[in-house]
Amino acid sequence: MDTYKGQDLGHDIFYLLPQYAKVSDIELNHQLSSNISAIASRLGVRVNGPDVLNAKLSGALEFDFAGNLRTDPTMFRIRQAYSLLTWEKSSLLMGQTWHPFFGGANMPIVAGLNTGAPFHAFNRSPMLRYNYRINNTLVTLAAVSEMQYATASADNYPIPRNTSNHAKRNGVIPELVITADWSKDGKYFAGAGAQYKRIKPRMIIENAVGDVFKADEFLSSTGFVAYTRYKGSKFSILAKGFLGENLSHLVMPGGYGVATYNEQTGKETYTNYTHYTLILSAVYGNEFQAGIFAGYGQNLGTSENLYDFNGTTKTYGLFLPIQDMMRIAPHIAYNSGKMRFVAEVETTIANYGQGSIDLENGLYNSIVGATNKRFIISMTHYF
Repeated sequence: MDTYKGQDLGHDIFYLLPQYAKVSDIELNHQLSSNISAIASRLGVRVNGPDVLNAKLSGALEFDFAGNLRTDPTMFRIRQAYSLLTWEKSSLLMGQTWHPFFGGANMPIVAGLNTGAPFHAFNRSPMLRYNYRINNTLVTLAAVSEMQYATASADNYPIPRNTSNHAKRNGVIPELVITADWSKDGKYFAGAGAQYKRIKPRMIIENAVGDVFKADEFLSSTGFVAYTRYKGSKFSILAKGFLGENLSHLVMPGGYGVATYNEQTGKETYTNYTHYTLILSAVYGNEFQAGIFAGYGQNLGTSENLYDFNGTTKTYGLFLPIQDMMRIAPHIAYNSGKMRFVAEVETTIANYGQGSIDLENGLYNSIVGATNKRFIISMTHYF
């Protein structure tokens, strides 16, 4: 049950942020709503094969019923599909799995299907990922493409865009990610990572009188993650932070805008928006559990001035009007055998920019808030 309609997917099961909209002093999305859903159901298979290149061969296929979460959320879709070669100290994964910034076991524990998004990264993508273990540290190098979770394109011309990852594919270079994860005694964990991404926002540009030209401008961005975690017999706590440019493909606030425009040639250059988010997740108990998730994020604006298109700007991405956001979500859980029951109250606040935009940094001179309270009861059956 929600008190405020918002940016959500899959019949509201994947709720991100309340969406502010006001007409004639009426907040249109201030609406109580509820839903019951089972489309998060998933199934898969893990397989082992004969050794290849002196490595153990394994693989996985995993599917669910939450395909196109916005337009057709009951569609059967692929979640993970990969082959894995494992040597004594290293491994090579080829296929689709979770983005390295997602963090595997080092993710927040919540009742909602969003697993902390948009404060925490959420992305599964095709990739080549090489892991190498040095004592207690696992170093990962990955070349990552985009599929369902894609960076926004700036193209608005009738050109062949048969997939949503148009801008990333035309950037040619895959997203390059390096992470290092340290652990000790199965209790203490810490890690950090960095990524580099290049996109081509447009294939076609147009000048002030309508002449059309081929675009040749690329846009590069970087992002960083760091975390620390403790996991005891009954108590666990995770603190994690993200900082980066154009992180929208991770279902986090991010994007870019037009920085310069040549009216004669149509040539554009672009500037990234920078955001950061911080999360804290803590859980106590085994059979009966109590936990809490807290998150905060802020828009730091653009690195260069935005271009003034007769009083307007051109920006592309996810949650760019939001100046800052916060969430707190306590929960209680009961675990019995192969079943888990969780009840959670999630309060999410998004502060939207209002008034005029500052061309120097892409931020607004005032804000207005929207708040959603979400009440969740979930049952998970593992088999």
